[in-house]
Amino acid sequence: MLQRIRRSPQILYLGLATALRGLRDNIRYVVWQPFALSLGLSVKDIGALESLMELSRIIFQPIIGAASDVYGRKPFLILRDLLVVCAGVFFIFSKSWLYATLGMILVGFGYSIIPVWTSIIAESAEEGQVGWLYGILGSVYMTCGLIGTISAGWLADNIGYRMVFIVFVAASTLSLIVTTLKIEETHTLSKREFGVGKALSSMLDSFRPQRYLWGYYIAMSVDLLAFSIGWRLINGLLVDSFGFTAGQIAIISAFQTGTMAVSQMLIGSRVDRYGYRVYLTASQIISGILIVALILKPTYLVAIASNVLMGFSAALWSPAEQAWVAKNVDPSERAKSIGGYSTFRGLVALPGPFIGGIIYDRYGYNAPMLVNLALLVVDILLLWFLIKDNAREEAGLLNDS
Repeated sequence: MLQRIRRSPQILYLGLATALRGLRDNIRYVVWQPFALSLGLSVKDIGALESLMELSRIIFQPIIGAASDVYGRKPFLILRDLLVVCAGVFFIFSKSWLYATLGMILVGFGYSIIPVWTSIIAESAEEGQVGWLYGILGSVYMTCGLIGTISAGWLADNIGYRMVFIVFVAASTLSLIVTTLKIEETHTLSKREFGVGKALSSMLDSFRPQRYLWGYYIAMSVDLLAFSIGWRLINGLLVDSFGFTAGQIAIISAFQTGTMAVSQMLIGSRVDRYGYRVYLTASQIISGILIVALILKPTYLVAIASNVLMGFSAALWSPAEQAWVAKNVDPSERAKSIGGYSTFRGLVALPGPFIGGIIYDRYGYNAPMLVNLALLVVDILLLWFLIKDNAREEAGLLNDS
């Protein structure tokens, strides 16, 4: 691994930016829902804001992906960090739902640029090492996320949420500096023009993927909808239903983050060898076990054990998902294709958090988790029967890279 990094300093700087993103993203993830509850918002309100964040991501994702295929990756990565810095400033000064809402919208805009990041990683990897690089960077992300997770809970309980978001802004600013000064452009600028017509076409293309992609789109969309209704609200559910503190949520999340950090480094290097469908299906089976455990006995220790399983499940899922897309789309339009896939999937799951919040308010803790479980079982079947590892090649298309 060290030899590969010596051959490509780009991997080192991608790793550094990833580490800072892992720190800041996990800081926000851990405290966001308890923070929103402290502002007087309900679980239904939190679900609505999560859906709003998704909407702001979905609106721009395919457009930005297509634009980066024309203008290059780096300008959009710089924009992403700027947006997240601004979001953090809104969180620091939030005393009501308004600033929190503006912050979530900006976070969503920042997330809309993730396909560009996914593309620059694929373009920085050596032949046959895409899954390996996703796995390594995923482990870096989660390892530093572990630090963010633990520190966020302690800061929230002992100093307050404002200090948590000050650290969030500091990490985002450092990521901006690394991206601007050290990460190299990987995409040759295209001679194609990009205007309003191209932007609209990119948005419409999200809903008309090539036939060989449909199975993957459907299976992955059902997955996101399932977890948007249940698991995505788990921190707020545990706080609101059982009185968990921000510090306890941080410790619970730390077990997930730590497990994923260790597991993904080992698992990512084997994804390309053993196949993506096997990894995705195994991930869902493990997730089903932990959802059942949290339904039957939602105690602190069970929540910790469930997050250990979720960390392992995510370590199976993430490199397989990213590598499948990178391998099976047209390399000349990789960011556009990844953005279109994420938009399609995101639109299907868009109402998920809001629906989950409504179900919780009406029927209690178990209801959204049971819906999550039911859709998960359906998705296991979809993953196994609809996804092919080499879908592009089997469709008779060249997979040049």
